[in-house]
Amino acid sequence: MSECTPDERKIRDQAREWLEKGEVKYVIGYERGTDGLGRPVFVRTPEDAERLVWNPGCLQNLTLYLADEFQRKPKRGEEPDLRPVGVVVKPCDSKTIVELMKENIVPRERVKIIGVRSRGSVDAGKLEKLLEQVPMEKRHSIEITEDVGDGRDEVVVRYDGGEVRVPRDDVQAAKCDVCVIHNPVVHDIVVGEDEPDPRPDDFPELKELLGMDAEARWEYWQGQLSRCVRCYACRDVCPLCYCAECVFERQKPYRWNENSVELPENIFYHAVRALHLAGRCIDCGECQRVCPMDIPVRLLNRFLIKRAKERFKVVPGINADDKPMFGAYDTGDPEEGIW
Repeated sequence: MSECTPDERKIRDQAREWLEKGEVKYVIGYERGTDGLGRPVFVRTPEDAERLVWNPGCLQNLTLYLADEFQRKPKRGEEPDLRPVGVVVKPCDSKTIVELMKENIVPRERVKIIGVRSRGSVDAGKLEKLLEQVPMEKRHSIEITEDVGDGRDEVVVRYDGGEVRVPRDDVQAAKCDVCVIHNPVVHDIVVGEDEPDPRPDDFPELKELLGMDAEARWEYWQGQLSRCVRCYACRDVCPLCYCAECVFERQKPYRWNENSVELPENIFYHAVRALHLAGRCIDCGECQRVCPMDIPVRLLNRFLIKRAKERFKVVPGINADDKPMFGAYDTGDPEEGIW
């Protein structure tokens, strides 16, 4: 295994310092998984800080665990530990914390944030295709790094006996292609070189859909959502779906729809979930990353992000002092032709 990068060293040293001083309960970060990608890890001792890694294969939005932490009630007779929780966040993930602060789920003083500047994460499917020619017996020691500078922007995948280098654009996640922020918006410490933020988002992946007439668009979504198996992975991985009891799991007579995979039920589920995220979704892309049926659920959220920006001037995840789109009233709000 190669030595840790300067960014990894800074993350580890900061986590160790917080834990040694007792300033945090634990630190949520990434460790190297067996497939070379990052996987979530809860670091509770200074020694375990050496497990922390950072690379383009660190995909998960770790803020998912913050809502669980701050909504959990102590057991009867147990004194609550009110020390902050440490967390490693990518720029897009840091926007989630802003929304959780805005909604009074995460108190700012109870979270210590290691913000990591990022040029983009890999797509696990594209990475797997890249490694198709590498025998399985050589994949036990996969490491993912990046090589940036002097005009290079490559993802490097090392395995037992060799390596593969590829331009980042060839294996980059779709959400990173349209990302408008490479620097964390909220943090206690920042890791990585300053990155210029890319061009404004013009929602290129929506152009084909918006160019369809209503009938063709309806046919498209019926075809996509008919494949949904209602596993609820998109909901469970979403850091902004933090309700203790989901409306889709209530028992009769209060259940909103049936737990079936009939097309009308699937359409209703996805429409309601998308509307619950309107003006809140920060486009971390986790919903689509975990979908076992490869349904483009992110497009629904992207459509509402676009409409919220155009109609209400709402850009979620930037300023914790902004009022929630559905939690404020303005006489200047549009009333016709909103969608």
